[in-house]
Amino acid sequence: MYQVGETVFYGTEGVCRVEEIRQMKVNRETAEYYVLRPIYREGSTVFVPVQNELLVSRMRPLLTKKQIEKMIDEVNEADEDWIDDASERKAAFQQTLLSADRRELLSMVRRLHLRRQNLQTVGKRLRTNDEQMLRDAEKLLADEFSVVLNLKPREVPEFIRGKLKE
Repeated sequence: MYQVGETVFYGTEGVCRVEEIRQMKVNRETAEYYVLRPIYREGSTVFVPVQNELLVSRMRPLLTKKQIEKMIDEVNEADEDWIDDASERKAAFQQTLLSADRRELLSMVRRLHLRRQNLQTVGKRLRTNDEQMLRDAEKLLADEFSVVLNLKPREVPEFIRGKLKE
């Protein structure tokens, strides 16, 4: 069970602080809820039923600096292929975004970044959809990485690009 004051990563909401745990009545049923406040979205609140295992499983402790470095090393060593079919790639990347799996997000960023570099050498650009997927993945990683690595969120994409092997 998470405690009030803890900082967690919650699904696509990013980094949140557990503000309180309180009883709430929803649909005539009273249950205990985690009240989460996303740290980079002022005024936003997320309510997670403590007894809902699926939703609580989306709450994870933040990675450590060592874990981030190890994950970057692992992604750099992986040999993942580009998905040529645009609709298949879009579906795969959307699934990665929804899962908010940090390793998969980092892998996706690497593949998109490398693809962008390859296209630039021949005077082309990434497809608009791929650019959006890259921004979305970087945003999800930026929240957590900025807190753990003591960076500003806008500095994280450059930090990641600097660590990725080409």
